[in-house]
Amino acid sequence: MNAAENRSGPHRSGGKKAKQTTTAGIVIAVLIGGYSLLRPTINETTGWNLPALRSSEVSRETVAERSNPTVDSPQSNTDSTGKSSSSREPASTSGSTSKNDATSTKSDVTSDRGSSPGPLASKMTRGDPESGPSAASNTDKSELEYGLLREISPDRFLSPAGVLYTPGSAEGHRLEHLRRHTKDQPNRSGKHGVFDGDMEGALATIDKAYEKAQANQRTTKEVDGKRTIYTVDMGKRVGFVGGRDGQRSRNPMARRVRLVLEGNRLITAFPL
Repeated sequence: MNAAENRSGPHRSGGKKAKQTTTAGIVIAVLIGGYSLLRPTINETTGWNLPALRSSEVSRETVAERSNPTVDSPQSNTDSTGKSSSSREPASTSGSTSKNDATSTKSDVTSDRGSSPGPLASKMTRGDPESGPSAASNTDKSELEYGLLREISPDRFLSPAGVLYTPGSAEGHRLEHLRRHTKDQPNRSGKHGVFDGDMEGALATIDKAYEKAQANQRTTKEVDGKRTIYTVDMGKRVGFVGGRDGQRSRNPMARRVRLVLEGNRLITAFPL
């Protein structure tokens, strides 16, 4: 009897201890859970900064791991980096290849242009580029009468200022009559106006005088039937006075120009 009591006594005391331990663990777990749940609310309400429990941090990490199960490991990062770099390499290679193709195509086009002349190549002058404009101007001048007059119809020439030279006069053409006023005639009676610069100088001076006359600059005007007579003061030497009277006066300098016109057609012109 006593032996049975002795056996049952210790057994019951051990069961009580285990039960108390279990109850205490449950209480602690409830307190920890309640603290973890209420800590953010308490911090927001009171402004405190209660520390988080270690177990809650571990549980959060566990939850994070479960929500993101595929965490990159160093090896996976290496693999993904290798794959991404390898996937990028073909794009860069294709890009460089396309650039090289474009460059080679452009060089081919350039070489083709340089090797095969165009349809106008035979008409283009080769050599120094600076000689091009001068050669063109020389060609243009060679096509002009006295380097100034443009032939608008057979034996009809127009100056840049708009003076028209046509057939007429005792010499057969107004230009031939004008030529007489580029040389002195010492034995001619009276005065004989002579332009400086031969025919080219005479034509240029007549154009300037005509422009001044049209602008009514230092010009006197007379009308004789269909003809208009302009006397234009050029303000500088344009020739000299020859003939017998001019020779007696030692060929004085001429500063004025006499123009006789029918419309824009020149009849005669000479210095005064």
